Amino acid sequence: MTKMVITMVQLEDYLIRLVAELPSRFDYVRKLRGRFILDELIERVNDYLEEGKTGTILLPGLRGTGKTTLLGQLYFYILSKTSEVVYIPVDELSLLGFNLYESIEKYIELFRPEKPIILLDEVHYDKKWELTLKVLHDRMRYLIIATGSSALRLRESPDLARRARHIDVKPLTFLEYHHLKGEKVKRIGLEALFEFNEDLLGKAIRKGLRYGEYERYLRLGSLPVALELSEREAYETIFMLVERIVYKDLKEVRNFDASTLDSAMKLLFVLANPKGERFSYERLSKTLGVSKSTVIELVRAFVRSGLLIEIPPVGSLTKKVRKSPKLKFLSPSMRASIVHKFESVDEAALLEDAVAFYLHSVGRLEYEPGKGGADFLLIRNGKRYVVEVGLGKDDSSQVKRSIKRLKAEKGIVIGKEFDVRDDILMIPWWGFLALI
Repeated sequence: MTKMVITMVQLEDYLIRLVAELPSRFDYVRKLRGRFILDELIERVNDYLEEGKTGTILLPGLRGTGKTTLLGQLYFYILSKTSEVVYIPVDELSLLGFNLYESIEKYIELFRPEKPIILLDEVHYDKKWELTLKVLHDRMRYLIIATGSSALRLRESPDLARRARHIDVKPLTFLEYHHLKGEKVKRIGLEALFEFNEDLLGKAIRKGLRYGEYERYLRLGSLPVALELSEREAYETIFMLVERIVYKDLKEVRNFDASTLDSAMKLLFVLANPKGERFSYERLSKTLGVSKSTVIELVRAFVRSGLLIEIPPVGSLTKKVRKSPKLKFLSPSMRASIVHKFESVDEAALLEDAVAFYLHSVGRLEYEPGKGGADFLLIRNGKRYVVEVGLGKDDSSQVKRSIKRLKAEKGIVIGKEFDVRDDILMIPWWGFLALI
């Protein structure tokens, strides 16, 4: 009993100190521009303050995508409207040995907010976070916004998954990168690509030429953590993020032992090499000296943690099971930071990562196995688009053959030329990047 009283007193002291320190803790975000997603969250906050729309919003995302900064900016916006904002860094709470549910209860007891907005950073650090959010959600008295790792979805209960709204905090697009650097941008959108809208695509191409820095965006610009750093510092910082994903985040997906995590790091080195994308599980098993089943588990863990995008082969379910997937890095900068350790960075591979990142959220991506097969087949709104990517790919003949083989309606070549025909669009890669 005495121990419990002491713990609760310590928790009370911690929360009082936290509330006093928060403005100075987040002082650095005042000078930063907000990510595009901030506007969506501000709109949700306004709905709660003006109309009482309660709910739970989960913000899973890869390390380095700026989730803590996002919450800090949201914290200051809420303070401009009301003092009833609860911010708790759950990683810090866990380190101090405090329980998330008890901390929220104690905060409400101490400060007695009538209509609180609860901001929880790195919520996955609490062992019972999903139950805590479910209980709070069921009270229907709060707006809860919580960030966590990309593996957050995998640990939440089905009950919470049905209750919460998920908004992924993704790497930066080309335009968002320039927006955070202080430039005025206007998004044209990917719809112009699928509609073969020559006027809008022409604007994107001119915009891309004006902004420049395409190469730096591919190498370092997809993660906001690298914005203010030199190239050397940025590579080192991003590589450390990769190491933390391997040695910390993977444990949230599955409790791998130390030896297996070392193999996971070696696996990333293999996959980051452009020649490693068309792999077989058998060959990787021999290269890494681990079982095929372990390699498969590691690949799945990287996909679930948000580091990699898994693209299955075109064809029947049997072919999808028999053939290995193509793997792309969600953030091109993470591939660049790995490869940079040993050799020069292949920008063509980074461009394919960026294309996969842009397209995988707007449709289903597959690839065509075999020599001469299409880089991607995008299935979207009932239409099939063959997509070829490459800094030197300006020949449409391969796309024509893939359109016929795959029974696709249209083909898109992302290279260096600009040409719009009935069934084939050729667009310079900087213009493609400048769409969003």
